[in-house]
Amino acid sequence: MKRTYIIMMALVVSLAGYAQKKPKITKANQARENGDLAEAKAIIDAAIEYEKVKDDGKTWYYRGLIYATIDTTSNEQYASLSDNALEEAVAAFNKADEIDPEGKGYYVTGMMGIPVLKEQQISNYYSYYYNKAVMAFQDSEYQTAVDAFEKSYYIVPDDTNAYINAAYAAHNGQLYDAATKNYRLAIDNGATSKDLYYNYVSILTSALDDKEAALAVVDEALGKYPSDGTLQKNRINLLINMGKIDEARSNLEEAIESEPDNANLYFTLAVINDELKEQERAIKAYLKAIEIDPNHFEANFNYGVILINQANETIKESNSLGMSKADQKKARELEPVINQKLKDALPQWEKVHEINSSDRTAMETLAYIYTQLKMKEKANAMNKKLDSM
Repeated sequence: MKRTYIIMMALVVSLAGYAQKKPKITKANQARENGDLAEAKAIIDAAIEYEKVKDDGKTWYYRGLIYATIDTTSNEQYASLSDNALEEAVAAFNKADEIDPEGKGYYVTGMMGIPVLKEQQISNYYSYYYNKAVMAFQDSEYQTAVDAFEKSYYIVPDDTNAYINAAYAAHNGQLYDAATKNYRLAIDNGATSKDLYYNYVSILTSALDDKEAALAVVDEALGKYPSDGTLQKNRINLLINMGKIDEARSNLEEAIESEPDNANLYFTLAVINDELKEQERAIKAYLKAIEIDPNHFEANFNYGVILINQANETIKESNSLGMSKADQKKARELEPVINQKLKDALPQWEKVHEINSSDRTAMETLAYIYTQLKMKEKANAMNKKLDSM
């Protein structure tokens, strides 16, 4: 009995001595490469607690690799080794960079002895989730796509594609809270497409009915794109729906007093009047914007819309007439009126086309006017341009 006790004590001492040995971090990575993730994790978990290696950048680099491998393994037994492998992997890579920003030793030897650098390994880790997200998106599995896109930008926070696509996936899946979160993140991380603002505002306005938040986003967007017509109209519609239109117009008029040569302010005022069906006031403001900036595309375009609409209203009136003698007489009387209104609109749309020769709406409108005015050669030329687009 006494001898047995002595043997047991010796065993305990031996195990304790083993536990105090310096963890070999290279052995941890070898275990990872050999597919033994349980051993790799055990060694690296011990290493970050061991005084002599816990401040070694390679310890954290290997830890990042091991946890990234656990995170992406298809082996359920190994995957269950950690409930937060992604977070542990990213935190470890960040810690490695903190200890040694240059990270010259952060690589493993790949096939044929070629070094695989940490940057490439992180890129592959990012791509694992990004590609998974793309496939889910294509299969209309929008929640899965959002989750995977969010994981990809968690790994590489400065790549805006993942933020943008996470927002689009959420939007397509009507996951509106996730969509607004990711539109916000995309914009905050440097994405510049105006479509992000358009979509963001659309969700806040329609799906979430948060007009105050929508107005704040529109104002932010207008700070970057002050002459954008879509944003201006969104702002006007929001203010009208919020009962703040008089306040908006008053503020604009005050701003114009301070900046009388600001074409964008006149354009915005024109849009407000246009939305309120106060056409004469709208025309006056559009013309003032054009006077200040003759090449202001949006002001020229919107004024052109007013002119062609005036012609089209008369055309509709003529087309609605019947076959009686009185109606036919009225139709003949309207013909010169229509022609004159089309002639009035023509130079305006030619100016719009001059400012932006690739705008399809301007080209279609010109083709229509030329046809109505029997300017066959110009109509054919414009239709040919449209066909080539």
